[in-house]
Amino acid sequence: MELCRNNTPGLSKTSARVMNGEHRRLPVSQKRATLTSRVRRIDCVLADIQAEIEQLRRERTHLRLVRGELAGMEAKRRESSPCSTSSG
Repeated sequence: MELCRNNTPGLSKTSARVMNGEHRRLPVSQKRATLTSRVRRIDCVLADIQAEIEQLRRERTHLRLVRGELAGMEAKRRESSPCSTSSG
């Protein structure tokens, strides 16, 4: 079994299998820290997704306004067109 090179005083040598995740027996405190870290990452991802959703909603609202303005401009253009058949 290959040992990882670890010159830090106070830290034990850990097998390559443990470092690669093949051995899952972690101390409870380390499991909590790992779980806490994962939960924080998930929270960050969810916050990013929520912000993106809000941005897309704002863009959708803006796009509706632009489409409404374009439709109004198109209607005015048709009314003032010399080819218009309306009598007046």
